[in-house]
Amino acid sequence: MDSLVAERLRKSEKIRELGIDPFLATPFPKNFSATSAKELPTKNLEDIQTSPKQSVAVAGRLVLFRAMGKLAFGHLSDESGRIQICFQKGGFEVENLPEDVEFSPMKFVEKCVDLGDFLGVFGEMFETKHGEKTLFVKKLCFLSKALRPMPEKFHGLESRERCYRERNVDMMTNHETMSRFQKRSAMLREIREFFWEKGFLEVETPILQEKAGGAMARVFETHHNALDHDFVLRIALEIDHKRLLGGGFERIFEIGKCFRNEGSDPSHLQEFSLCEWYAAYESLETNQQWMEEMLRRICTNIFGKTKFNIVDKDDNEVEIDFEQKFHSVSFASLLEKYAGIDMFSLSDDDLRKKARELGIENAETAGRGNLLDDIYKKTARLHLIHPTFVLDWPSELKPLANPNGDGTSKVYQLLIAGWETINAYGELIDPTIQRKLLEDQQKAKNAGDDEAMEIDEIFLKAMEHGFPPMTGNGFGVDRLCALLTGMPNLRDVVLFPTMKPENE
Repeated sequence: MDSLVAERLRKSEKIRELGIDPFLATPFPKNFSATSAKELPTKNLEDIQTSPKQSVAVAGRLVLFRAMGKLAFGHLSDESGRIQICFQKGGFEVENLPEDVEFSPMKFVEKCVDLGDFLGVFGEMFETKHGEKTLFVKKLCFLSKALRPMPEKFHGLESRERCYRERNVDMMTNHETMSRFQKRSAMLREIREFFWEKGFLEVETPILQEKAGGAMARVFETHHNALDHDFVLRIALEIDHKRLLGGGFERIFEIGKCFRNEGSDPSHLQEFSLCEWYAAYESLETNQQWMEEMLRRICTNIFGKTKFNIVDKDDNEVEIDFEQKFHSVSFASLLEKYAGIDMFSLSDDDLRKKARELGIENAETAGRGNLLDDIYKKTARLHLIHPTFVLDWPSELKPLANPNGDGTSKVYQLLIAGWETINAYGELIDPTIQRKLLEDQQKAKNAGDDEAMEIDEIFLKAMEHGFPPMTGNGFGVDRLCALLTGMPNLRDVVLFPTMKPENE
């Protein structure tokens, strides 16, 4: 590698000697992308060769080059895709290349230009004998020298870990990766437009917080030097959003980073993008309707289809049709069907016995709600392939949701191919009940449950000032994107996922 870099450094010095800056920092008047240029009408090659016209300007990275006598062909790659370009000996010029040097324009291309270099070209479109639309180059601008070569034979990165660590190389050699992240960006735009059209305001709330709330998870801790105080990174957006509805907003949403200091696997990342929204005076049933509507809209507008092949939790590919009505089923009925237990009558001892039979690690120490959740994950969740709203979860797991009065709360999770995709609540607004539930959480935390919540007096004070009836919803943007793009690992839809340093 060092010798290859040294050779390219020598070429960059030669380019300078010829009077051209190998790292040109001026704009290039690009007027077509690689893809849009290929949509232009083509002209007769003989007419192009004799005409001084050069109305098409394209720029990108040179990813393929081959010389064929008096002609040379290459491929330029940009964000949209690739386009073939053609150089003819004596038929083009190189910008800023003096006429009295020993290097002709064609010799400059052959001796000084490498795969990976950025070029700008002006010319006209024609069609080759093989039917490929090609840009006949009349003028070449050398824009930037790549000092490191592209992956061998332009096959791209074979190691998935290398793709995560060097996403820039992954993107330059694999247009499928580029396309995936373009779709992620389009999804974010579509999500925002969906909420804006329904009268929501987009808000921003702080990442550094005195107490973590809104979910049950281990936290990341940090120290604020200026304030000389320890803070945690937020694990959810819920607490601040509810305070904002108490302040007078009626419909708000936020897309932001959250952090949970827990185990990592293909479906969980410690740093992830979360979308949460809250609406006053609306029901959990409306919440469900909106989410069905939003998902179908994303499928149709971004992907142009409603049927998807999705990788489930067992790495099997299953077909999901989002056009079909989503299913609804209660948490308790799933446990009865797949685990053979009645969550309402089962004693704590029998519950722990069942957990031990299923090989659940924390069967002796976890609280009742967590044990029920673990049993559900072991037995029922993998069977939920078609989009399914799982309703009425144990109250111990949902201390911020409105209780149903039978040990469950007004909650749904949307499961797709066994993946937990959306969590939504009919929100608790009674400060007396909320205080009792948070006190129970604090006791669990004091007893060693590091995922339990703490009492948050600021939040309770806000609730005591009065909250309107509301419903709320949260979903992982990374997970939804992975599902719809058919990726089995969330790192495949995160540009630069957090990785352990290579030297460790």
